Amino acid sequence: MPYFAHNGITLHYVDVDKRPDKTEGISLLFIHGGGGSHLVWSNQLDEFSYKHRTIAIDLSGHGKSDTVNGDVTIEQQFVGEVSALVRHLKLENFVLIGHSMGGGVAMSYVLKNNCVKPRALVLVDTSSDLAILKVAQGLMKEALESHKSTDLANVTLLMRDLIVSNKFNITDRLGEIDVPTFVIVGEDDDVVPPHVAKALCDAIPRSDIAVVRGADHVPMCEQPEEFNRLLRKFLDWVLRGT
Repeated sequence: MPYFAHNGITLHYVDVDKRPDKTEGISLLFIHGGGGSHLVWSNQLDEFSYKHRTIAIDLSGHGKSDTVNGDVTIEQQFVGEVSALVRHLKLENFVLIGHSMGGGVAMSYVLKNNCVKPRALVLVDTSSDLAILKVAQGLMKEALESHKSTDLANVTLLMRDLIVSNKFNITDRLGEIDVPTFVIVGEDDDVVPPHVAKALCDAIPRSDIAVVRGADHVPMCEQPEEFNRLLRKFLDWVLRGT
């Protein structure tokens, strides 16, 4: 399994590419949400790997990546890790896809100077304001449901991610996001309701939105066929020449 070093820690990622012709398609870089790992993208890593290169990172403290000691922020630590992976893999033509907290990482990455800009951005069930008082109850419910467990490690990781998310609010900078953006939200999301996703879409200049029926906060797992259909349609549009 592939790993890379960044600021004294080892980070894990997966890199799946089953394309017969490696010159076709585009690279897709997936970023998981709070309490998660690359596994949340399992359906997409397989489904899209026949036409695209699919990559998913485990942010520090998640999955198989090392934990960072000290203060962690979305805009600095996590964005730095994604940027380091982009440099490590020498990515140039790629789409950045982030879920929940990972959507905050993706937006912050696009806004950061000296990062290799993605060709497009996909934001899944996320918001420009992830303050803990607004999302804590829903995120706790999400994590316990997705892990099917209340073990101490999961709860500790989730609480750390809630603290990290509480520091995140880039609402006043959304107008600076200058790449085509696709917002996807679950119809029944109790963490980031559709009206919040709509407000996010309205504030980003070059954006569109889709609602996944019958899905809550993790539509790529709950309704993978519909999620993949929507993502595929957007990628086809990107490849036609945004």
